[in-house]
Amino acid sequence: MRREDIGPLLSQVSDDLPEVDLADRAWTAGTILRRRRRRTTIVGVLVAVGIALAVATAFASGWL
Repeated sequence: MRREDIGPLLSQVSDDLPEVDLADRAWTAGTILRRRRRRTTIVGVLVAVGIALAVATAFASGWL
């Protein structure tokens, strides 16, 4: 078998395979990443607010 024979054979074999829709996969991956970033940001903000409230309460009560 020669190198020139491989291309047509691969085309013939792959004709029966369904085409992969990469746009759907990319959209799903982007959505997952966006949700993860949003969740991380919300948790970080809540932790910062909690620490700020704890420090403010400590100052108001005279502990610090």
